[in-house]
Amino acid sequence: LWVLPLCAFLAAMAFGMIKRQTYKDIFEQENYLDQLAVAELPEDFVERQCAILSEKLSQVPIILRVEVEGGIEHLFHVDRQKIIVREVYAGDGLAAGEEYYLFSRSWSVALNEQINSLERGFVNILKIGEEYLIFATEVLQDLNEDLPAIKLYDEYLINPVFCYEECENIILPLLGETLGVPYKDVKDNEFFSASEKGIEMLKEFKGKMLSLYPR
Repeated sequence: LWVLPLCAFLAAMAFGMIKRQTYKDIFEQENYLDQLAVAELPEDFVERQCAILSEKLSQVPIILRVEVEGGIEHLFHVDRQKIIVREVYAGDGLAAGEEYYLFSRSWSVALNEQINSLERGFVNILKIGEEYLIFATEVLQDLNEDLPAIKLYDEYLINPVFCYEECENIILPLLGETLGVPYKDVKDNEFFSASEKGIEMLKEFKGKMLSLYPR
């Protein structure tokens, strides 16, 4: 009876090792991000998500203005970036000048047979040197890491991360029946939405949040 569970375990382990090697192979390639797709959120979802977040974000325990210090780092199951806290609007025990890794359960590279995609919670990779308003839930300390990590509030589709600078956003038609477009064509965006109205709603929501937590 133990043979089938053992075989299943060994198969899962072998699959994980193959995926890990595939991750390594992709990230070692120059301009690997240009080979990925990224999802765009339809405008009806944008409207509903912004309405929900408008009610939820004031209750989030950690609200910070941060500056991005490091580029995207890909772990096997999640991506992260290094940040430094510039201002604390909410968050017990946090102080300006402290460094952390910032991560979200929505941040990863998804590999499959049809298309490899950059998963971002419909918000782009954070730009080094720029300041962002972030809403987070907890601080995690991993003894194997040099810095603790802050976990974004990622209960909904849109990750609540907003750049304090104005950003230009390009809208592209979706690829067939998918929700994805080539990342290289929208890599300078702040948000990813499938329509002009969707982008405008996201920008309006961003403006509202930045007005509540100005620098």
